Amino acid sequence: MANCPNCEQIADADAGRNPWAVARLQAGYVLLNPTQFYEGATFYVASSCVAELHELDPHERNVHLMEMAGVAAAVFEEFGARKMNYEALGNQVAHLHWWLTPRHHDDRRPGGPIWEDLDFLRMHWTQQSVPEVEVADELRGRVLRALRNQSLVLDATFI
Repeated sequence: MANCPNCEQIADADAGRNPWAVARLQAGYVLLNPTQFYEGATFYVASSCVAELHELDPHERNVHLMEMAGVAAAVFEEFGARKMNYEALGNQVAHLHWWLTPRHHDDRRPGGPIWEDLDFLRMHWTQQSVPEVEVADELRGRVLRALRNQSLVLDATFI
């Protein structure tokens, strides 16, 4: 896809220019979500620039799904989630990626999706939930440690 934001994100990660990048796995990249309204929110972005999960060849799709589940488990455990939300919408950015959002025990809207929480939307749209660099680095470090605890194959780390 021309001008793909996720392709730019992963190219920047590989070049050491993405401040949200955590690790490159076999079939995807782990990035801290800049919107930390839900602490530990993470993206898992496919290495291949495809719009749909079924567009990956069967082997890559299996690895992709296994890694995505492993990343979710790592975030779940590290951030003490009550529940994980998994979303792969692609309506704005078609390159396959997952929003892995830990829902915490003190969640004000535990029964609904994040997109129904007007406070989250306001913070997301205005970038008010973007952590300071030191906090982001600490969160990225926690995600990386959790990935290692899940025994995921890390092809590269960006911290």
